[in-house]
Amino acid sequence: MSQTTIVTTSWDDGHPCDARLAEALAKSGLPATFYVPLFGEDGKPVLGPAALRSFLKQGFEIGAHTVTHKVLISLDKEVLTREVCGSKQLMEDQLGEEVRMFCYPRGRYDSRVIDSVQESGFLGARTTRMFSQSMRFERFEMPTSLQAFPHPPLDYLKNLGKRGNLPGFARYISKYARCKSWVEMGKSMFDEAMREGGVWHIYGHSWELEELGLWDQLQELFSYVANRPGVIYATNSKALERAAEAA
Repeated sequence: MSQTTIVTTSWDDGHPCDARLAEALAKSGLPATFYVPLFGEDGKPVLGPAALRSFLKQGFEIGAHTVTHKVLISLDKEVLTREVCGSKQLMEDQLGEEVRMFCYPRGRYDSRVIDSVQESGFLGARTTRMFSQSMRFERFEMPTSLQAFPHPPLDYLKNLGKRGNLPGFARYISKYARCKSWVEMGKSMFDEAMREGGVWHIYGHSWELEELGLWDQLQELFSYVANRPGVIYATNSKALERAAEAA
């Protein structure tokens, strides 16, 4: 197994609280991909082009998250294409550079949705599958390690079972179920990635961090994984490429 360790983070929905998140990431020297819809779900606010361009100048990556944050698996072909391909085109027009990554709203997708994302010219797409640190994954089914959210244990089990994520289920039971918090779990996963190699990938939503007051906990985890010698710190697209090289 490769001993390469990659750290990447990603953040969904483009909420204005992403500005505070970007500050915390920059303070720790950590990379990020922000997945932003053109219009927020149910009228939720989203960051505008000027703010997103400022993120790019800081070295962060902007990914597409559809036009209106619709769940994609229920859409007919015309609407699906508009949500997926349209989000890439519109975002690129606003930012003035290529948008390489896509994220499935609510983590829901099927083979038809994957085909649409691939045909739209994206390099890859991120899912909400957790408890993965493998270098080997499909480009349009990029998994994650952990969500920045205090899920109770039963929620992890339900999520893993519902998604048919049997490897994740086994990893959670055997390695992480005894952790007392999501921060402790994140540290344990990072330690494993340092020992054995792998992709440590945390994702979340800044509006949840704000609502639940999780900023201090997140900073604790950021401080733990930051500035480690030999670790590759990368945006999602770069992590995808480096993982493919190392696998």
